[in-house]
Amino acid sequence: MRRKNVGALLSALVFPGVGQYYLGRRRRALLFLVPAVVAAILYFNFALDEANAVADQLLSGKMAADPAAIEAQLAGAPTPVSVMLAEIVFVVCYVGSIVEALVVKPRG
Repeated sequence: MRRKNVGALLSALVFPGVGQYYLGRRRRALLFLVPAVVAAILYFNFALDEANAVADQLLSGKMAADPAAIEAQLAGAPTPVSVMLAEIVFVVCYVGSIVEALVVKPRG
């Protein structure tokens, strides 16, 4: 398998930027890795806060332990703009790192 393909697979299956690191493009790896990590942390922090809020309502008895009620509670909650931007940044880093690993020719 060609190195470019391995780099693209690493970026696709492990994390954005890992393929660039494998290919020796350390600075480009950071351009994909850092924003993706920040976006992932922001997104998972939001998801954890939402899960804690639902768990607190379940444990206090304010919400029935019904999957439909839980889904309605989560569907009704507005998603902050920062979380939506984090999703977009992560997807752009994810797709960009795969495309960059496949398209850009190595130096040398």
